[in-house]
Amino acid sequence: MLQGIISVLSILFLAPMFAGLVNKMKAIFTGRIGAPILQPYYDLKRLLRKETIYASSSSFISSISPVINLVAVVIAAGMLPIGLARPVISFEGDIILFAYVLGLARFFQILAAMDIGSSFEGMGAAREAAFAVFAEPIFFFTLGSIAFISGLTSIYDIYHSIRLDNVTYIIFIVVCSTSAFILAVTECSRMPVDDPNTHLELTMIHEVMILDNSGIDLFLYQYSSYIKLFIYAILETSFFYPFGVKSYMVGIVIFVVVIAILSITLAVVETITSRFKMKNIPQYLLFATAIGILNLLIYTFTK
Repeated sequence: MLQGIISVLSILFLAPMFAGLVNKMKAIFTGRIGAPILQPYYDLKRLLRKETIYASSSSFISSISPVINLVAVVIAAGMLPIGLARPVISFEGDIILFAYVLGLARFFQILAAMDIGSSFEGMGAAREAAFAVFAEPIFFFTLGSIAFISGLTSIYDIYHSIRLDNVTYIIFIVVCSTSAFILAVTECSRMPVDDPNTHLELTMIHEVMILDNSGIDLFLYQYSSYIKLFIYAILETSFFYPFGVKSYMVGIVIFVVVIAILSITLAVVETITSRFKMKNIPQYLLFATAIGILNLLIYTFTK
């Protein structure tokens, strides 16, 4: 239990740094110096000092949504398989809870965006809801395929059932890593699905949903987005079974190396790709779902 609590606290502390690392890599690849890796911490500190202002048309939904958003992602962080000990929250079937806790955060953020009554935020909420329909199957066909193959339904057990000395599992990992990466950029509103740095309302999805938020509310939304990005990075990294080895220090080294490689990969993708047209995003997400289904087909024909 203690190790699980330490893991959650580590995620909460390191999440902004991972976002800063990705931004730093993007700056380097585009020939710029860029902001320091710790810039997200400075941004969060600045938001804490600002006044929170609510729109005159908003209700209590706008005030409780940022809190629910943060609580939901923290609960999801408490279910991640970091280290040799079980997470704080771990039980049979927790894979379902994990997916829908994050879905709860999305639901309240969409609700809060519509609560303002702004046409722009309503547009972003509609896009977020539409793409969530395509993103959810990716998760279940990706992580769910390994759950089906292993016969386990706990995230911790699923990841600790991976064996890198098994050729079939290596194929599964490559396939799962690809679809999970697409899921991560979709759920975290990254390129090529969404541009986190844009200020053009007609092309935004996530950012347009929080246009009317300020102060502590914007702090909670921003912090939640950092944690969510780091959560998906950890899920991606865990496919490589870093803590399957007996040596805890070796596991930490593998974990850090894979996280660094993932941040570089994410930065490269966001640097060399342009944002997709809205009509092409569903096709992109269906492609990721098909990749996840491929795992089940591989299992069927290699069994």
